[in-house]
Amino acid sequence: MNILIADDEEMIRVNFAKRIVKAKLPVNHIELASNGEEALKIMSQQQIDVALIDINMPFKNGLELIHEIRLINQDIILIIISGYNDFKYAQQALTEGVFRYLLKPVDAKEFIDVITLAIHKASQYEQDAHSPLVKRMVLQIQQNIANENYALSDLANSMQMSEGYITKLLKKELSKSFIDVLTEERIMHAKKLIRSQYLNMKMYEIAEACGYSNQYYFSQVFKRIVGVSPKQYSQNM
Repeated sequence: MNILIADDEEMIRVNFAKRIVKAKLPVNHIELASNGEEALKIMSQQQIDVALIDINMPFKNGLELIHEIRLINQDIILIIISGYNDFKYAQQALTEGVFRYLLKPVDAKEFIDVITLAIHKASQYEQDAHSPLVKRMVLQIQQNIANENYALSDLANSMQMSEGYITKLLKKELSKSFIDVLTEERIMHAKKLIRSQYLNMKMYEIAEACGYSNQYYFSQVFKRIVGVSPKQYSQNM
């Protein structure tokens, strides 16, 4: 877990870093930046999981900085630290998905409590996250859900990679084979279509939309994964 502290006052930067170290939080690196440009440079060079950002900094203020950060990283946990008790600043920060808005002088206990929660949230993101490559693979599979004959070779061709490399990567990150991922994505799509009752689709139409020409086989697969048949699932909605 890496934390960035961006504040133009050196004493504050160092003080915050010391508090984090003293609290023995699960942090690998603490990076310090005196302005927004330094902060962006650090983020371009390494992964930052949690960032504490002062609103009032030279060159690029905190609100400008968090806007630019959000353009390149949606997962980083952002905490604003400000000397301004102004609703306008807080409101703008919230629109950028800021985790917390702390006012200076920051209470020591509140500071550690917020950092602890931010680290926990970042850890959850890390557990849920997969590499961009695997995300592209899953997206390709989702886009071909209705194709009954879609195979590993098709994915390999579209990704311009070998079947062996794709198999290895899916196993490493998802602990699943290509067929496992394809089947689960098909059943997830089927559940979504069943829940969308306004579509008023027949069960055979849902099966075909998920790549199954045989409705009976579709029902078997659905029950194996979900635990109930598609009909039972729709009745329990």
